[in-house]
Amino acid sequence: MPESGRLPRQLVQELLDGSAQIRRYVRRNTADPGDAADVYQESVTRVLEQARARRIDNPVAYAIRTARNLMSRRVREEPLDQHEPVCSGPSPEDSYSYNQRVERLSAALKAMPSLRREVFIRRRIHGESREEIARALNLSREAVKKHMTRALVDIQRHLDRQQRDQQTV
Repeated sequence: MPESGRLPRQLVQELLDGSAQIRRYVRRNTADPGDAADVYQESVTRVLEQARARRIDNPVAYAIRTARNLMSRRVREEPLDQHEPVCSGPSPEDSYSYNQRVERLSAALKAMPSLRREVFIRRRIHGESREEIARALNLSREAVKKHMTRALVDIQRHLDRQQRDQQTV
């Protein structure tokens, strides 16, 4: 448990390292950029407040979960437009778009070397820290960082290639 009122440096550093990931998540899931900034700030603030009282193993995942809860609460509190039909599920367009993104990401993951894919999945999907991944895969923390960077580059290249191919059709 943290000393009373003090934040562990590692937690603060992990939040700084993961701030782009948190911001991307919030921006993807909010329509208004002003709301996105508010949700990001509130979620990070709540993580920092909670970290003063108890240990948080994965502050980035905790911030994303907090942001999800905040966004969900905002949606529930917004008044419904009387002329819009009420539907609790995603629209068909959203479902299709989501499935397309999952297929593209899946194809990009399949195309990359297995160790790089494993590092990416552990970090981005399971939310493991670089240290946890390094221990589990017998790598240095720097090697984990390089695998993550290369995985992101691989994914972006794959997506760019697919987009170019779709534009030429």
